[in-house]
Amino acid sequence: DLANGRAELEDGRTELAEGRAEYEDARAEADERFADAEAQLAEAQEDIDSIERPDIHILDRSMSEGASMYRDDSQRIDRIAQVFPAMFFLVAALVSLTTMTRMVEDERTEIGTHKALGYPAARIASKYLIYAGAASATGAAIGIAALTQLLPWVIMDSYAIIYSIPVPELPLPVTPGVALISGGVGVGVTLAATFAAVRLTLAESPAQLMLPRPPASGKRILLERLTPVWSRLSFSWKVTCRNIFRYKRRLFMTVAGIAGCTALLLTGFGLHDAIWDIIGRQYGPIVRHDAVIGLDDSAIETDVIRVRGALEVVGGISPIVRVHQENMRVSAGGDDAKTHAQVIVPRDADALAELVTFRNRLTGDELALGPDDVFLTEKLAGKHGLAVGDEVVLWDLDDVGNATGEGHALTVTGIVENYVGNLAYLGRAAAARAGFTAPTFATLFIKVAEGADAREHIAERMHADRDVATVSFVDDTVEMYSTMLSVVDLVVGILVGAAAALAAVVLFNLTNINVTERIREIASLKVLGFTRGEVYVYIFREIALIALIGDVLGLLLGRVLERFVVVTAEVDYVMFGRDIHPPSYAFAFVLTMVFTFAVLLLMRRKLDRVDMVESLKSVD
Repeated sequence: DLANGRAELEDGRTELAEGRAEYEDARAEADERFADAEAQLAEAQEDIDSIERPDIHILDRSMSEGASMYRDDSQRIDRIAQVFPAMFFLVAALVSLTTMTRMVEDERTEIGTHKALGYPAARIASKYLIYAGAASATGAAIGIAALTQLLPWVIMDSYAIIYSIPVPELPLPVTPGVALISGGVGVGVTLAATFAAVRLTLAESPAQLMLPRPPASGKRILLERLTPVWSRLSFSWKVTCRNIFRYKRRLFMTVAGIAGCTALLLTGFGLHDAIWDIIGRQYGPIVRHDAVIGLDDSAIETDVIRVRGALEVVGGISPIVRVHQENMRVSAGGDDAKTHAQVIVPRDADALAELVTFRNRLTGDELALGPDDVFLTEKLAGKHGLAVGDEVVLWDLDDVGNATGEGHALTVTGIVENYVGNLAYLGRAAAARAGFTAPTFATLFIKVAEGADAREHIAERMHADRDVATVSFVDDTVEMYSTMLSVVDLVVGILVGAAAALAAVVLFNLTNINVTERIREIASLKVLGFTRGEVYVYIFREIALIALIGDVLGLLLGRVLERFVVVTAEVDYVMFGRDIHPPSYAFAFVLTMVFTFAVLLLMRRKLDRVDMVESLKSVD
């Protein structure tokens, strides 16, 4: 047994030695494979490190062009919204002052009686203040409930044509703070006007209040000093001229209200002219080419020649002008503010002049682009306060559109009229100083002969060419802008409606007060045998003349207001027209007078209801 055990032990030792040998062989083989794997990994890492990786830039929302434009447009609406309410609050104050003054005047006897009975002034005034506060608070509540839903929805729906934004469903949220401030200002203005009217009346003694206020005394007017004119006026016209300046508060109120009405109308029509001038003055008078074809950045001279030849084969295309286009940033010398602009360098400046008009908008003089010239569009130059002779700096862009490098300083030699886009035109020598050492002139401006049906052929051939990156037709651009600018008609409609409401409120209120104050005078005219038509002319002629004065002043005010709105609402990418067309002046003037005569027609019934006997009774 012992011998057998020793034999088995020897066999086990032999097997163990063999196992150890196999383990060492396997370990050596594994170490060799691991070393090979490490070598391969090192080579792969070297290959990865040798690959040129692009820089990664993370952009926040403020650097998004669409979000930035929408934010800027919203800020422009805010600036406009700071002006128009002031006008309406002013009119509300004037109307409230006149209305409450008339109400207090009608109750002079009652107020005098209360004072004689010992009622304190505060108690008497509270009646009118409570009435004015309740009426204005009701109007404010209705305005907040209705207009906070209508006007914001109209504006957002209009901007949805330009931006891809969802239009919220009604009812729209109302900001409590803004609503309280708006309503509070409206109520406060009315209460202040009421307090001013009551305070003047309460300052009189009870004995004076129990008697009717004597009519305003007539005075000689300036027109009477013009003897050749005054002597030729009829009696009724002399009375009319004197009465106009006899009631100065009513004169001021009516002129202010009508002027505001006309100013709103002219602002609406002028805004329509200014925006639609973008299309009418840009495409045709300034931009005369029909399409722009841009080749890929990698295109070389032979590619451009081949594409040009393909266009010539289509036929009906002449001229074909080659330019180099580069997106850069522009700033004034020493200014940190930089604006995105498109720099255009023509291969042949004379050929480009056939398709693009270079002229000064103010003088109308046409300019010729020479080799050393630097032309900036008017909006771009105005944004940075640049004029001819000033230094402008052109900045290269990195991959995300930020200015890079030290910039290229050039001298402005011309300011040219342009309405769409911020552009800088450089002559070839100026372009060389700006860093364009070897421009490819890979953008083609083309003009299609009148009557030639080449558009489809151009689009088909160019889209099939692998080197063509973009094909844009001017007709498509005009159609796009026409759609975007269609919102202007809606804005004009809103302004016309607001102006009509303003004219109706002011004129109806003042005409009603005018008739009420002069009811004894009107009754006397009827007793003296004046016909209905003569009474109408006697009373309404004064209002019509005052409205005419306010209408003329409103045209002057509207021109200033329209210029403010145009400059404020103007976006960075376009320049609105700066002129109001003559028909707009005519429409604003005529519509205001139409509103005036419409109110006067409604007031005829009040004159007809004047009772001669009751009106002429003694009030003593």
